[in-house]
This record gives sequence, structure tokens and C-alpha cells, in this order.
Amino acid sequence: MIRKPVHQQASSLRILALCLAALLMLAVSGEAGATIPPHKQVTPHGNAVSAMVAARFLEQSSWGPTAATIAQVQQTDLPTFLQQQFSAPISVYATPDPGNNPSEVQKQFFVNAMQGQDQLRQRVSFALSEIIVVSAKKAKFTDPTQFSLWMNMLQSDAFGNFFTLLHDVTLSPTMGYYLDMANNNGCSNRCRPNENYGRELLQLFSIGLSELNIDGSLILDKDGNPIPTYGQDAIQGFGQVFTGWSYPPAPGEPTRFFDRRYFSGPMLPYQKHYSKASKVLLNGVTLPANGDIQADLNSALQNIFNHPNVGPFICQQLIQKLVTSNPSPAYITRVAQIFNDNGSGVRGDLQAVVSAILLDPEARRGDDPTQVQATDGHLREPLLHMMSAMRAVNATTDGANLANYANTMLQEPFDSPSVFNFYPPNFQISGTQLLGPEFKILNGNTTVSRINFINDLIYGSVGPGTTTDISAYVAVAGDAGALLNLVNTNMMHGEMPSDMYNTLFNTLSSSAFTDNTSRARAALYLVASSSQFQMEH
Repeated sequence: MIRKPVHQQASSLRILALCLAALLMLAVSGEAGATIPPHKQVTPHGNAVSAMVAARFLEQSSWGPTAATIAQVQQTDLPTFLQQQFSAPISVYATPDPGNNPSEVQKQFFVNAMQGQDQLRQRVSFALSEIIVVSAKKAKFTDPTQFSLWMNMLQSDAFGNFFTLLHDVTLSPTMGYYLDMANNNGCSNRCRPNENYGRELLQLFSIGLSELNIDGSLILDKDGNPIPTYGQDAIQGFGQVFTGWSYPPAPGEPTRFFDRRYFSGPMLPYQKHYSKASKVLLNGVTLPANGDIQADLNSALQNIFNHPNVGPFICQQLIQKLVTSNPSPAYITRVAQIFNDNGSGVRGDLQAVVSAILLDPEARRGDDPTQVQATDGHLREPLLHMMSAMRAVNATTDGANLANYANTMLQEPFDSPSVFNFYPPNFQISGTQLLGPEFKILNGNTTVSRINFINDLIYGSVGPGTTTDISAYVAVAGDAGALLNLVNTNMMHGEMPSDMYNTLFNTLSSSAFTDNTSRARAALYLVASSSQFQMEH
């Protein structure tokens, strides 16, 4: 082992002690909505988008702001940036050889999130993957192509129509394998088909368990009880609908119903294996016996798609993923109304929904720090915390080893513990009435894992193919105030609390920092590992 000279060791220990002391102070300092002193603010000229507003918008619409994307938003405006993102080329997942190391797909996830130019599509498709869940837990990455196909499908449909998404999800062999629709044999009236997919499609992927008002609140009966959206008869009916589909054949193999798993494209219909029974659906609709497999599938999905719950149920979760864990009923209503009708008579337009979520007055009120409310924002889930920090330090990556860090934070890509995602959307923060879904996987161990990741990112290495570039921070680090202003803009959209700013300023002004690089690293480490950075508002 190469040892530092004694005086260098002492200096390093002193810097570390200062950082730890500042970190402890940051953990208990700062209130949501507090801002740095007014003279530190950057004021927009005329109607131009300020760097702070651009950075905050990018926190919601990308995997994290960078100097380049902040400038891009400033050069246009928020709606124009969205239009540019809607038309940006898709960062496609390459189809791996079935025998390849399955971690290759996880690596591609991190590469796309870090370096894809279609940042909004990457965020939205990931959000959809947490609402409509498949997981490697069923059989640990037996074939990595199932997840490359799945993510390409979600990315392609992220800005399309929700009905198309429902259709593609239903016929995805990845979902067919995960929830047992593939090779679900209907045969005759005496068969009891597998009901897994039908049940989860209703409960988790589309309408939920109880009837909802358009603002997401429960509709109650005369006794004040929630009204179920469906019963066991509908579960059985949809179970019958989702019969007769199987995997596409592997190259050179014949087409057959009882086929081995293969993930090259949508599942194929087999009328012979489709249930002949009549099928009870939602809201009193029944499909007659002896129906056509493809026509019945379309009718059943339309029956779900047109249920009034879909708008508020899906839109509330998308708002939670992108903007805030506790959207107001009015916010949910406005977005759900766009889901129901995009203004041109089209239902389920996800591009219009995403625009409505990100441009809504409730999403944008935090652009003025004086308007921030205590219930605004959400905890950065582990992957968002990782990617935001990496993008702030201009990292490039091949994705290697990053899944290991995510695993210690309980959010390894494609490895949700169940169909209920890494955390439920209705998880409440202990001792409060507030929803805080991401807090479900925040505990002592995962908190330490977050800090360890930041430490390795700033002071060591998070993977052999990951590099960082903090030269822009080093260049201004001779002035602690200028350094903090840059870190504040890029990592906290200019809303660093005053007491946090003062603590960091005093720490970074210490004579322990004899060079700009060590001062820049300390600033980045202290901010990225702070509780304030981990909360996005």
C-alpha cells in the first residue's frame, strides 16, 4: 500500500472532520422553502427562463439537470423544451443474445438514464415501469432479452395513447411470463384459467380497487364505505379473456401454443385454446360465448380503458413520480381531465398528460421560492438520487457496477420484490397524514448506502467505466461563495436554505482546504449527501 506523508494524512483527516461536522449540521438544518440570501439569487431578465427555474424543471422532466440542459431550457422555454423532448430520438435498448450476461440490460438502463438525449422519455418510461411492473424476481434474469424488449416497448409507448400501452403490455411476452398469461389455456367451459394478469391489470395497472372521483378521492356509498370497482365475477371474466395467447416461436421452430419462452415480439393468438365461455367485464358488460380471441381482447381492453377511474388512478401516480407525492385534488382533476380529453376529443393521450403534469400551476409554483408549500415535492428514490448526483458531476458511464449500489438501496433495476413495485404509491410517512411512497425503502441501512455512493462518486470510483468531470466547480472553487452558487444552481435549483448555505460557506472557507479540487469535492459531497438534496421540491 502506498502511504501518504504524515502531513498529508493529517490534512486529509482535518478536511474529513470538517466535512463530517458540516454534514451533521446539514442533517438537522434548513426548512423546506427556505432560500439562500437574496444577493445570491440569479434574477431572470424579462420573460427569460432563469437558471434556477430551468434546473427545477429538469429535476422533474429528466434524470437530473446538467449545465448543458439548463442552458438548453433557458434558450427556449418550458413548453418548447417539452416538444423537443417528445420528438427526441429514442435511446433504444440493444437486443442482447439470450446467453449474454443479464447485467448488460441493467448497464444499458444506467447508460440511457445518464447519457440519453431523450431524458423526458427515460423518466416517463421508468415511471410507467413502476406502475405496470414486471420483475426478474420470478426467475432471476433467465433471458435478458425479456427486459430489453419490455423497456423498448415502454419507451415507444411513453408518449402515445394509454390504450396502446395497455394493448402492448397485455401482449408482451415479458408480462405474459411474469403474470402467467402466456400459455393460459381456455379450452372449454370447464377450464379455470389463470387469473393473475387479469387481477393485477385491474388492481394495479389501470383502475384500482375502489371507485374514484376525478380528483382521486373515493366515491362512498350511503353508509360511507368505498365502492369496489369490480368483483370476483369480473376477475374470472378477464381471466377467460386472457386465454389462448403464447410466445412467438424461436427462429427455425414451428408455431405452437405450448411453446418454450421466447421474447422476440408480441404473443400470438390461438383460437383453439381461447375460452369459449361468456365473460363478465366491468360495469355490467358481458362478452358472449364463443367469441373471437382478438376481437374479445380489444373489447375487454376498451372496457378497462374507458372506465372513469383510469384518469385519476394513473395520473395521480405519474404526478407522484415526476413532481410531488401529495398533489392536491385540483391538480389531479386538471390532469385527469386532460387524460379524458386532450382538447381534441382524444382520450388517453399520454403526451398531453405529461405536458399537463409538468406545466401545471402546482408543479410550477415552486419556481418562485416564496410560493413553496411544506407538502410540495418528494423524496428522490434511490435511482433518481444516484442519477441526479452523477449528472451534476458530468459523469459518463458504461453502467458497470451501478446496479450493485442500487441493490443496497433496495432499487435494483428490473428486480422489484413483487408486482407492487419497490414501494406502494399510498405509503404514508410515519406520524403524519402525508404520502411519501419512496420513504418505504428509506431506513438506516439505505441511508448509509446513499452516502457511501456519494462518497465513492466524489472521492473514489463507482465503477471501472464511470468517470466524472468536476472541472467547472474546481475553476471557481477559489471563491467559496461562487462555488456554492454553482453547486446550488446545478443541484438544488437555487433554493439552498440560508442556514445550510452559511454552514457550507464557513466549512469551505476553512484553511484546511489548500487547493481548489479538495474544496470543490467537499462542496459536492456535502450537498449530494445532505437530506436537503435528497428531497426534491
